[in-house]
Amino acid sequence: MSQHKATHAKYYDLENNGELALKVFSCYYRDHNHSGRLYSDFPDFFMVKPSVLVGKEIASRASEKVLLDDAIQRATARNGFIGVSKHRNPKLGYYWLELSVLPFMLGDPVTKDNKGEFFYVLTRFIEYTKLHPKIYGDLTAEIDSDKDLALMFDGIHKMGERLSESVHYYPRSMMVSYNPNWPASEVRNLLESLKDNDQDWCQVFFEYMMYVMSNKPK
Repeated sequence: MSQHKATHAKYYDLENNGELALKVFSCYYRDHNHSGRLYSDFPDFFMVKPSVLVGKEIASRASEKVLLDDAIQRATARNGFIGVSKHRNPKLGYYWLELSVLPFMLGDPVTKDNKGEFFYVLTRFIEYTKLHPKIYGDLTAEIDSDKDLALMFDGIHKMGERLSESVHYYPRSMMVSYNPNWPASEVRNLLESLKDNDQDWCQVFFEYMMYVMSNKPK
């Protein structure tokens, strides 16, 4: 294993990455240092237990303290984790971090940093309707005759496949949480998640789902 991969592996270790995570958070939120060797040393995405951050004076700006406290509280409430996504502006050479709360649950706001998790769950619902068409209608029924629909399904599938990048390092159960039996409450949450975000395909697919579900086989 190269030194670079070995360093990244330490960040993926949820039982022992607390000190490393605190170093990253302190550099970013307390010192407001957004460039340097530290940023090349950690991966584009890693997770940390919220307990690592509880009670620590990390952020020096009030707005960022609110953001951190919210992430800590939400992650703790679901017995989950805080995801740290790293982005870089190549022209200006600085990095910025985006936080997410995992496992992703339907009803969470969908952002560019958790849309892989959202679309993974959506693909699972699509597969469920194919196997149980009498419950919600088969969302895939017209895919062979409608090229635009086929294109949309392909796009949803590709975005859901983004999750495969993370499951090399974390169990899928840490990344997403949903009821595979798809009770009505879970489907309502899925519909709300589709309706209330501006990711590719979402509004159109929300309308398509409503159409299929209202015309399901009797």
